[in-house]
Amino acid sequence: MGTTASAPSDFSVFRTLSGSTATLTRATSLGAGLAISQWQRSGHETLGYDQPGHHTVSLYLQGGETSFRVGNALHGGAGKFCVLPAEHHSLWCMNDTVRFLHLYIAPERLAREAVLRLDCEPRALELRDRTYIHDDALTAACGTLLKADWQAPADRLAASSAAETVLHHLLHEEVKRKAAPPARGGLAPAVRRRVRDYIDAHLADPLSLDELAGVATLSTYHFARMFQASFGESPHAWVRARRLAHARGLLATGRSDLADVAQASGFGNASHLSRVFRDAYAITPGQFRSAVQLR
Repeated sequence: MGTTASAPSDFSVFRTLSGSTATLTRATSLGAGLAISQWQRSGHETLGYDQPGHHTVSLYLQGGETSFRVGNALHGGAGKFCVLPAEHHSLWCMNDTVRFLHLYIAPERLAREAVLRLDCEPRALELRDRTYIHDDALTAACGTLLKADWQAPADRLAASSAAETVLHHLLHEEVKRKAAPPARGGLAPAVRRRVRDYIDAHLADPLSLDELAGVATLSTYHFARMFQASFGESPHAWVRARRLAHARGLLATGRSDLADVAQASGFGNASHLSRVFRDAYAITPGQFRSAVQLR
């Protein structure tokens, strides 16, 4: 998605349901990266989702007791939730009359919340794939969503606040740290530490691949391949992530202006930092600083 999805039709699961026998009851956007819809369907139908590219929280409102997810022994039913990550694959056998609620979440929006609420690197987290669970906190938040008139200006704030509650709950209860990839060759442990420490000590400097290869005493070509095997990213991507983390730490203290933060983090100027920060987290450095100071 070049820009953050917002309208219901921007989300793949919504479009799949729109092409099925399901009947849309109502739908609306709840802001950047968030949309909600309510559906009803009857009879037998098989629906599949293949890496939809966004997260979905689904709540069964009525029926579903004979419906199931292929490969899962559990069945649906009123009050049961599914949490479906952006990269999931699933096939669903719908066998009865079902009413359900969907909340669609763009990955950029969840990443932004991970930075704001947890101050952590979003790429280190992944949303759990959950099928037919009971969750009192999600039930309460979705109850507010269901009661609201999504088209009434007076109710939109309550609905968007309830959606934020769902995001907060997902981040604290339904995400986990990604497993580290298995080691396959790469730099020796002592060399990894030496390169990592050197990068952290020179984040403000214009680092080059030749310079880092020299720290590891390897050829540039061999170093780039071994670095990728050791850190799971190219040197450029890894250094950028370290610079962003350093910038977040400085912004959180609130003691430096944006230009100084940019210089200290190796981004050169405030404009460059703002562009990279926004691309990574879907939020500006100023918005991040304000949100941290309000906590």
